[in-house]
Amino acid sequence: MNKFILGLLGLTFALGLLHSSCQKSSNKYSDTLIYEMQSLQRVYHNCNIDSPDCAHISYTYPLFTSPQPYADSLNNLVLTIFGVTKSTSLEKSQHNFMAEYEKFKKEFKDSEQSWYSQTNVTVPFQTNNLVCVSVEMDDYTGGAHGMYSTIYSNYYKPKNEILTLHKLFSDSNLKKLLSIAETDFRTANELTIKANLDDAGYWFKDNKFHLSDNFVLTNDGATWLFNPYEVASYAQGTIELSVSKKELLPLLNPTYTNLWE
Repeated sequence: MNKFILGLLGLTFALGLLHSSCQKSSNKYSDTLIYEMQSLQRVYHNCNIDSPDCAHISYTYPLFTSPQPYADSLNNLVLTIFGVTKSTSLEKSQHNFMAEYEKFKKEFKDSEQSWYSQTNVTVPFQTNNLVCVSVEMDDYTGGAHGMYSTIYSNYYKPKNEILTLHKLFSDSNLKKLLSIAETDFRTANELTIKANLDDAGYWFKDNKFHLSDNFVLTNDGATWLFNPYEVASYAQGTIELSVSKKELLPLLNPTYTNLWE
């Protein structure tokens, strides 16, 4: 996978549409953000993207317009996702992808191969104090199969910050959370409490269960994702683990007990 794809990847592109809400129907909270969905696509020499010898890259993402200052902070977060800097715009990042494909075409003139890179950024959940951003990514640049993943960020309005486990939980409560999550993980995967994770085909560091900062808040609590190759083989796909709000609330640092308010 080339260095440009690592920062880009994603899923389907769509028509721009003004949203006053981008939440699941079960979300009881009103959408307090205004944003317009943007789409940006580039196709290699206007080729047929369904052909076996083409390349295309597409982005879909929200452009937040109000209220401030949250809109600016969230727009900066979205641009960071695409690797935008003072010297690299959205358009240039797509141009870089095409330049890599052009290089491949010149080096392997007799090889027919289609590349794609698709990134879809959405807002799956929010409350008055929280905005959750989902980045769904899918790409293929050669090899046995493509790569896909989902990355979450949770923006906490009152402190203008991205939440991490170490912000949300004290060390002692984080250990309690890990114990709850590991029990649920083992139950879901039919593993006894003493079963060796390595022997069961999981790749946790030092053979110890862990949670990452790749989680999203929901009406019911929080959901963690382990993407392909993160803790298991590609064949096992995305591994999902949820912990209920009832279990989370007593463990949260006092500052963050208003996440669902």
